[in-house]
Amino acid sequence: MPDIASLTSLESLGFTGGRDSFRAFCARVFADDAPRLLRTEAGELVVFRHGDLRAFGALPEVGALPPGVMFPGLHQLPPGAPLPPGGGIGGVISHQVFTANPPIHMPVRLTLLRQLSPKQAALLEPVARNVVQGLLDTLKHRDEIDLVEDIAERLTARFWGALIGMTETEMAEAALAVRDMTAMFLIQMTRGDLQTADTATATYGRLVETAALRSLAAGTHPFVTELAADLAKIEAQDDPDEAGIVPPNVGKLLAGNLVDGFHTAAIGAVNTLFALLQHPDTFTEVLAAPEKLPAVIMEALRLEPPVLFLRRYMLRDLDYAGIHIPKGTQVLMLWAAGNHDPAVFPKPQIFRLDRDHRGITTFGGGAHICPGRHVALMLIRLLLEEIAARGLRLSFTDAPYAWLGNHAMSQLPHMRFRVG
Repeated sequence: MPDIASLTSLESLGFTGGRDSFRAFCARVFADDAPRLLRTEAGELVVFRHGDLRAFGALPEVGALPPGVMFPGLHQLPPGAPLPPGGGIGGVISHQVFTANPPIHMPVRLTLLRQLSPKQAALLEPVARNVVQGLLDTLKHRDEIDLVEDIAERLTARFWGALIGMTETEMAEAALAVRDMTAMFLIQMTRGDLQTADTATATYGRLVETAALRSLAAGTHPFVTELAADLAKIEAQDDPDEAGIVPPNVGKLLAGNLVDGFHTAAIGAVNTLFALLQHPDTFTEVLAAPEKLPAVIMEALRLEPPVLFLRRYMLRDLDYAGIHIPKGTQVLMLWAAGNHDPAVFPKPQIFRLDRDHRGITTFGGGAHICPGRHVALMLIRLLLEEIAARGLRLSFTDAPYAWLGNHAMSQLPHMRFRVG
């Protein structure tokens, strides 16, 4: 049976990371004679077709990339030992549910889901709306704005900050740290990139953990108190090399699992506005008809998903589509490509309000689907609702819209637009 080394490489098809490279890759890889599976030059399996992404997301053999594999040696260091390069990142990411497998994964995931379910997202709307309104009030006397720095990054920092009890200063510092954390998602990383990402991630983690533990001690923020109570009930033992790590306190639980809440949700808001402003007539139409907002947000995030890929890990050997995949293989799940698979989404490059979005892969899939997706969608919807309520007219400027390259995200570092 053929092995992974026999597959065509991802790099040979021109994928180097970032939105522009991804779009060009999709145009090539979904040709009629394209292979079913790919590999990276590092030997990882690459899954990119919609059906295979959905299948792999559901297979018990395919788990999360454990912290001990992602950060080898980090969790064997004695207390107080100096951290190696990447240790600041590892200290936060190792407490993500996305790095956990059975028996740790499900208890931690359920702890998060109790606070991030659709019902809970609806209950959090007043907090979110207050934040959105405050940010949009700053546009009153401005005719041009950077959506990334002025709105999106502040939106996620202030929303999550309000829930966990951060001060205004802490929220502002967290927004700056999260901006520098973008270096964490570079595919080819220099020593300077690693140092920037390491410092920023450690700073972000400290800010979130400090605020959460302070709020827990004061008993002032139910979001934190209820998470802490559920976390305390988890009895699973740490296993960095496969099952993962149970966060030792609610601050570390939040710091690890709100990386996407602070960072990726902000990108989602920017990408949604970018997709809509590409179609100004549709933008005007949906702002006048709020009932269309859920569908239009899903279509925008199908077309411009923030996350291009995530890595998974083979917990057991598997033979799939004629390829032997051994235990320990890393799997690059190119989730964004599932949204551009023409077998499922005809003419995927076209923005259509009448699409069936069942099976959309923007948020991953299977046991590791993003637990915070309902809150992220709520934040974007409220932002659009409040833009409509103010009658704001947004349009692109003449400034270039340069997407980050060499990156696991489809991300604009800046998005300037005119406000009318």
